[in-house]
Amino acid sequence: MSKATAIVPVSYNQYYIGGEIFNVEAWDYTGFNGLVAALDAPGHFAVPGQFAVVMTGTETGDVRVSIDIRATAPQEVDLDAWDEVVEVSLSLPGRRRGVTTFNVDEFDLPDFPGPGPYRVRVHARGRDQGQELLMVEDDPVEEHLLLVWPAPPAPETVHKLTDAYGAMIRAS
Repeated sequence: MSKATAIVPVSYNQYYIGGEIFNVEAWDYTGFNGLVAALDAPGHFAVPGQFAVVMTGTETGDVRVSIDIRATAPQEVDLDAWDEVVEVSLSLPGRRRGVTTFNVDEFDLPDFPGPGPYRVRVHARGRDQGQELLMVEDDPVEEHLLLVWPAPPAPETVHKLTDAYGAMIRAS
């Protein structure tokens, strides 16, 4: 359906999927898997969420993000090429931005095509390298792939997490 890649400037180790950024002070990360959280507007885990927060290893700098919006679910989960892979469900009321950050809300990335429940599979690699750098000023060391398809809401599915980065997030 729609596919693109862009360089996304991140800050505070995060970017967002599916629209508006709500009051970050109220967010509760208890039980967070370390990669992606589907949240409701007050900032609590929700199935489906109204938006999602994706955590990066890169605190400040660029991350290469690709979005692949599909008409149907992918046949297989690619665990060999990625360090982390987690799926969440989002329910969006209408056309919403695919990716936003604190400072920028438009990228050369496709938006969600319309209302619906969606399944979003977030793939990441290079988060450990991004974490080692205070600021990424050159080419991104971290890359993410977001596969998106229409699907009824379902609980979060953790396919793969690295021990180093996931343990750091869970411990904080």
